[in-house]
Amino acid sequence: MEFTCKSATDRTYRVHFEWGILNQLKSILDQENIPGPFYVISDRNVFRHQGRRLEEALRGAPFHHFLAPPGETSKDLKYWKRIQDFLLKKGADRRSAVIAFGGGVIGDLAGFAASTYMRGLDLIQIPTTLLSQSDSSIGAKVAVNHPKAKNLIGSFYQPRIVITDPALLESLPPREFSAGLGEAIKYGVISDPELFELLHANVEKILSYDREMLGSLIARCIAIKIQVVEEDERESGLRKILNFGHTIGHALEQATRYKVLRHGEAVAWGMLAAGWIAIRRNMWDSGEFEKLKSILVRSKSMVPFGDLKRTDILNALKHDKKKAGKKLSFVLPERTGKVTIVKDISQEEIETGLDYILRFRN
Repeated sequence: MEFTCKSATDRTYRVHFEWGILNQLKSILDQENIPGPFYVISDRNVFRHQGRRLEEALRGAPFHHFLAPPGETSKDLKYWKRIQDFLLKKGADRRSAVIAFGGGVIGDLAGFAASTYMRGLDLIQIPTTLLSQSDSSIGAKVAVNHPKAKNLIGSFYQPRIVITDPALLESLPPREFSAGLGEAIKYGVISDPELFELLHANVEKILSYDREMLGSLIARCIAIKIQVVEEDERESGLRKILNFGHTIGHALEQATRYKVLRHGEAVAWGMLAAGWIAIRRNMWDSGEFEKLKSILVRSKSMVPFGDLKRTDILNALKHDKKKAGKKLSFVLPERTGKVTIVKDISQEEIETGLDYILRFRN
């Protein structure tokens, strides 16, 4: 299966999606006229489990690799600089291509490095997690974190191609898989009621790596993400709906210094808080909210986040990059499959949402 993501610039790209498609990597690179040399950015865990498969897929093409520590703390200017030094030392030039081989952290870090080295190298995204395959590898947002805010330093930079092989998910630890499922669940709420019902009825099958269910989930998420970013490439309007669960989710990550929650886990908690705010506003059906809660719990993405207090999360929210002045925007459901951006959320409403998840974690 092949998707095309059109860009307002001249960087329209294809997403190649198929079980085992990594084996076709070299022929796809040849078809796209990307001869290399290649500079692979990955993390130590991914490369230990999948590096040999990538090397075999490149079939003798020259490549060098840089390995970052796994986890969100690698999305930092320190590692961005180390990648710049690595590219320079290994002789990368404007004809070179960067391969981001990993999850969302690697995709963001490698993408930002590729966008800035010599004003831009070709970027090939090969996502290896459910979160990156269904969401973050598409859409051209690349960034690193600032100590006070997630994704504060970044750019919009389209990949040359995306190679999505669900077979790479088979070596994922269960927690990583569930975290990715947390992010994928948002697509049912924001755009696709049928996907929402599919998740509600079949989340256990997806957790067991059922090929049909997993393939359907990823394909539907890719299609929705492409539709949204084609209409709003630089997040000036419609694309903001993709931030459902992210306002409080990012604050949870920042408040725990990116060491406790995976991104998808934080988003899961953020969706629960946002859903509760929508219920309190009489915007959303309570039965649908209970379905969301059931999916999140059964997906095992609701990982405890320690002894955070409400004030810890509120302090982190002050640095949210989506703020306009002192106002925070929240994406809230109107009905399953349709959300709206609300800009008049009161402090009391935010505290109500936080209190709900703080009670729920116990």
